Amino acid sequence: MALIRIPSLHVSHSLLLLVVAASCSGIKMPHVPRSTESDWPMFGRTPHRTNATDELVAPPLTIAWEGDLSSSMGYGSPVVVDTFVFVTNMRGELFVFNALTGKRYGWISLGDAFHGSPVIDGAVVYAASADARESLVAYDLFEAKTLWKRDYGDIEVTPLFFDNKLYFGTTAGIFYCVEKYKGEKEWSYRLPENRRWKGIRSSAALFDGTVIFGAEDGNVYALDAKNGRERWTYDTGAPIFASPTVYNGTVFIGNFAGTFVALDAQSGTPRWRFPTGASIYAAASFAGNLVLIGNTAGKLFALSTTEGSIRWSIEFNSVINSSAVVSGPVAYVGTLKKELIAVKVQDGTIVWRQTLNGRVKTTPAVARGRLFVATDDRMVLALEPMQHTEQR
Repeated sequence: MALIRIPSLHVSHSLLLLVVAASCSGIKMPHVPRSTESDWPMFGRTPHRTNATDELVAPPLTIAWEGDLSSSMGYGSPVVVDTFVFVTNMRGELFVFNALTGKRYGWISLGDAFHGSPVIDGAVVYAASADARESLVAYDLFEAKTLWKRDYGDIEVTPLFFDNKLYFGTTAGIFYCVEKYKGEKEWSYRLPENRRWKGIRSSAALFDGTVIFGAEDGNVYALDAKNGRERWTYDTGAPIFASPTVYNGTVFIGNFAGTFVALDAQSGTPRWRFPTGASIYAAASFAGNLVLIGNTAGKLFALSTTEGSIRWSIEFNSVINSSAVVSGPVAYVGTLKKELIAVKVQDGTIVWRQTLNGRVKTTPAVARGRLFVATDDRMVLALEPMQHTEQR
């Protein structure tokens, strides 16, 4: 198992000037991003947060390019729209790269620590930050100007973007719906005051006009997206950090006790529960009739979506903090042991694994024939099938 290393570079005088120039903040976009079917346009790829695409990026993989983020990334994922890769870091900065070449279009400081992913709407990026007086910001990348900033408290999630509105929770236990044009509040929902733990660190998912999220009080909440009225709640029994995932009318979510539950998305009625044995921090992923979920004990499970019965499981002997990403018949999983591993979805066979320079705490993204993953040594990597490299 080879260790991926950044190759040493012979830096010429002209290249040194380019590096110095690139250190100045600012982003120069060649055109407004245009969304296509090949994109990974948001955290979880869809508003259902399914972490899956039919596009196959077949292992073995090799590094196509690497980009320096100047700081580690939070728990979101890279976002790929058009030929652009958007990544935020824990210093409140947004970086934009060319997805194919790795060229950096620049970076800007938008706030404090970004725990989640940016939201891209044409030329406008919406970013939510923690520990900031102005925690939600809208920035026009093409015009290079801030459109608005608003103070909604400490935000440690990726906002859900739907119907020209942003939906997100805060660590104070308040869930907001905000219109995108000026950032003004449409409605808010406050978690019950009598709960000891009431923060929201679960990024919301969407189902049929309903926004669904988990909270530290152990409950899953489903609210009407139009007015914020509570449709149902379900107590899982332990704090929730993971985002819910919606698939075929069912909500799937795990908690700190390691319990993974399937709920009817219309009513919140439980369909099944599965004990994984260790804390679950990330959202599930889907491949056909299987749901994949990892835990902090380093175990990845493939369960039947309808019954919750186990089809296969793998021991990775390292903490899994992020979601698996399904790329056709293959799922990619990152671990805190600095490994990136590919498994066959059908039977769980490991078909490829690679040691990286940093731990993988963020969910990868698949787009444009590549796998994009951020590591905690402040790098974002674009990996492509080895056969593509050999053909060039």
